[in-house]
Amino acid sequence: MRHYYVLVYMKQYEDQNSSTIDSQRAIKEEYTAEGIDLFDFSMVDNSGVIELFECKLGLIASLNEECVRPQGKSSSFVYKIKMLHNESKSLLVDRLQNECEFGIRHFAGAVTYDASEFLKVS
Repeated sequence: MRHYYVLVYMKQYEDQNSSTIDSQRAIKEEYTAEGIDLFDFSMVDNSGVIELFECKLGLIASLNEECVRPQGKSSSFVYKIKMLHNESKSLLVDRLQNECEFGIRHFAGAVTYDASEFLKVS
């Protein structure tokens, strides 16, 4: 019986996946007909940014840690991530004016963040 359920599940997945692919193909054809440029994201490697955010001592973990500290500060959060990830190609620390600023080099370009309100007390 288990084998049957797996086959049914696989068939449902294939049907859903097929309709998704058909839908994406139709959208691509529509955009192309309207002259809208499409970008192929399959060639983008965003793994460095994902690692920066989600690793054991990444941005999310560091922000969570700073939030639970009684005297946690945004500037401490930014200082900590700059020290922990100074070798990361995705984290930008050069030419930033404010102690609460840091930057992320995303696939589309560099974005600067102001973390001064990240730890707002509620």
